[in-house]
Amino acid sequence: MMGAPPDAIQFDRARIAATSRRQVRRAWLCLASAFLAFLVICGGFGGAGYWYRGHATEKRTVRVEIVQGDRAFVRPAFQRNWSALPTRSAAGVVAIELHEGDALQTKNGTQVLLTFWDNSTVQVFEDSELAMTELRATQYISRASAITMTQARGLSRVALAPGDYHRARFQVLAGDTTVLMKEGDGGAGGVFVVQVTASDTSTDNPPVTVRASVRRGVGAVRVANYPDELRLEANEQTTVQPGQPAGAPAAARRDFVANSQFGPLGASGCDLKEQFAPWAARCTPGQIDGGFGRLTTVQENLDGQAITALEISRDLSSTDPANTGVKQVLDVGITDQPSLSLTADIKVLEQNLPGGGQSGTEFPIIVRINYYDAFGGASTRTWGFYITPPASGTIPTNPSLVEARAVTPGEWTPLRFELRGLIPQPVRLESIEVYASGQGYRARITNVAIIGAE
Repeated sequence: MMGAPPDAIQFDRARIAATSRRQVRRAWLCLASAFLAFLVICGGFGGAGYWYRGHATEKRTVRVEIVQGDRAFVRPAFQRNWSALPTRSAAGVVAIELHEGDALQTKNGTQVLLTFWDNSTVQVFEDSELAMTELRATQYISRASAITMTQARGLSRVALAPGDYHRARFQVLAGDTTVLMKEGDGGAGGVFVVQVTASDTSTDNPPVTVRASVRRGVGAVRVANYPDELRLEANEQTTVQPGQPAGAPAAARRDFVANSQFGPLGASGCDLKEQFAPWAARCTPGQIDGGFGRLTTVQENLDGQAITALEISRDLSSTDPANTGVKQVLDVGITDQPSLSLTADIKVLEQNLPGGGQSGTEFPIIVRINYYDAFGGASTRTWGFYITPPASGTIPTNPSLVEARAVTPGEWTPLRFELRGLIPQPVRLESIEVYASGQGYRARITNVAIIGAE
């Protein structure tokens, strides 16, 4: 048999060598791929471990104690019943711990203090309710906190410990609104206030109005379904109405009087209910010929601005006395307020009794504050305004009337008074009254407010 041609033998040898080289390359490629996969897996485990070390959290607790009053209640997570929080004993303050998921509420006249593991604190004022939605801290590095409170109603003041608020998150949820701190103030930390007012207290989850105020540092307000975050500087606040975005930042203040301009326009009558809510009509008729006076909201102009004012009037031909006015129940503690300013704008148009009448109590318009002092005693402060001076030139002495002012007929006169100057000092505001007393009168009032500093 004849042998294969030399060229064919060389071709087979070349093919075999090429095949061998390809197998070697594939082997090395497989080894390299396996090694790379090994590195990726190791890196993944290492990265996961590092991430876990930095982000793994553990549940924490918060210390709660009553600082005023004796009506605070706690509801543990997944339970329905509320239990009374222990009050101060002879040995001092009694404190318990709240856990994640627990809820807390305070009743009239009661305040509590929450102290967190990082020394942040929350002061919960009376008639408030909130839940500890999240109480977490990282376990290994950075010791960052993640705290979320859900506030259903009332007022709370959050004072954060100094730190990096981009990592340590402390936020308050109220309805669709989230309030949190973005930056502290040097070594002092940040402070913000959240006030939640329910529009309907008869339902379980009513729409709420949220007022967020920053006292120190820089805060942020976020509202669900609205992408923009509102930034609040120190001493600024915003109000979030139900279903609306956060309002424009304004100077921080707490208004204790609602409906300061007595809306709606056109409301009238002493015999009509809820016309000036939450103001309630307080009218007494004359006993001879005068009958009732009249309450009416009217359009006015003050310093070039259109406003609504309450007009209080009674026919000038009346010859018997009658009171005509409104009252708003406040029932709120004010011990946390460093300042408390009463303001109003008043215009007296007519009166048929000079001065304050024979007893010094009958003025065409009166503003009266009813309050309690630190010993529980009830006190009042009253301001009366008139345009017709008494014949004697003096107002009769009246213990309940602290100040009587003569004003120019038909001109707006401001009332400005710092209630912290009252003696005895108020610790709780019971109500405010605006009324006229006498026979015949006509006067207007607007912008009635009691403003506290946050």
